Amino acid sequence: MAPAGHQRPFAFGDWQVDPSRSLLTGAGGESVRLEPRLMDLLLLFAGSGGRVLGKDEIAAATWGDRAIGDDTLAAAVSRLRRALGGTREQSYIETVPKRGYRAVVESPPHGSGPRAASDGPPEAAALVARGRRALASPAPASLAQARLCFEAAMAKAPGWSPAHQGLADVLIARHYLEQGGDPAAAKAAARAAVGLDETSAAAWATLGTALLLADRDFTAAETAFQRAIALDPALATAHRRRAAALGAVGRLADAERAVRRAVALEPSALGTRGELLEILVAAGRYRHAAAEAAATLSLAPELGDAWYQRGWALVLAGDQAQGFDCLLKGLELRGVAPERLSPLRTVFETEGFAGACATTADLFAEQPVAFLRRGMHIVILRALAGQLDAAFAILDAAAARGDPALMFLPWLPCFDSLRSDPRYARLLSRVRLVA
Repeated sequence: MAPAGHQRPFAFGDWQVDPSRSLLTGAGGESVRLEPRLMDLLLLFAGSGGRVLGKDEIAAATWGDRAIGDDTLAAAVSRLRRALGGTREQSYIETVPKRGYRAVVESPPHGSGPRAASDGPPEAAALVARGRRALASPAPASLAQARLCFEAAMAKAPGWSPAHQGLADVLIARHYLEQGGDPAAAKAAARAAVGLDETSAAAWATLGTALLLADRDFTAAETAFQRAIALDPALATAHRRRAAALGAVGRLADAERAVRRAVALEPSALGTRGELLEILVAAGRYRHAAAEAAATLSLAPELGDAWYQRGWALVLAGDQAQGFDCLLKGLELRGVAPERLSPLRTVFETEGFAGACATTADLFAEQPVAFLRRGMHIVILRALAGQLDAAFAILDAAAARGDPALMFLPWLPCFDSLRSDPRYARLLSRVRLVA
């Protein structure tokens, strides 16, 4: 069945795709009708952002629980390629040997992101497209490149909304990832984007997050999110960002509904699935979170984030042994060397989970672990290890720099061990919570 978020027409290379009618329409007016399975396959590639899709992920998204062989998948991809009619000038799907397949057309479905960069002045549009590609990576160099692209696009076309929205998005990303983002500047850029195009649902969604971070104002953020959803109910980003705002004020049931809507709109968006797991854990629904993590791993078995989150869900549910195995698997997939992981298992077996948390916190403090928010992960581990002085020292520093992760402090169960300490109330008085 086609993902709900892709039911509206969108461009894919030279084709206009109408999922509701399983119809492709070419630039010359020619039309091709796809069988449902091939349309599901096309939607998966169109929403993949150009990443390599492995056999297991494609099979799970397109064939569900049915087991298929390599020949069946290859035949389906071949039929889709014939329907698209790729040429030397316009290829659509390439085979990546020993890994899977990749879409080579940069034309996301409507509703999956901001307005297509091609709608703007050519030079600025090219810069925004480049910035969006860089923004897809959390690496500091990529986010720095994204900022340069969006600022250059603003210089080329100061009256074009997507350039301002892009700058706001990269400032927000850098703030969340402890890379020195500026919430006030993000808010200004997002307001400019909305002022230049009040019909842009994506710009309103960005403004909602900017208002949340800069002003900690839930009411203003919710107004912006609702405006975005009214303009485009299928914009998954708006539902996803609204879920974070709801979580920040403790409305966890509403947050779960919002993020599940985003997942329904974009089933292959792994980041959104990760945010669902975070909300379920905050709500104390640990077994549900573990089950959702397993579902994500059925789509992407090598996703370190999902292994890591499944591990925490199982640990909090009381299954420390299986949970610790998952945590180690997640760290391995994030690039931690086996010789660093082996001592962690030894400590777990001899000193228990608290001892393993302390040793893992030491590991995180000594070496970077790919794209983890190191500060908050270390403080969680220190808290669970019973190292309260170290935990509060990190939290105090985070409060001083306005770390956005602290917006969720009252709702995170990993900090339960801190709440009876007198320092916790003093910490809360210094944290900018959302009101």
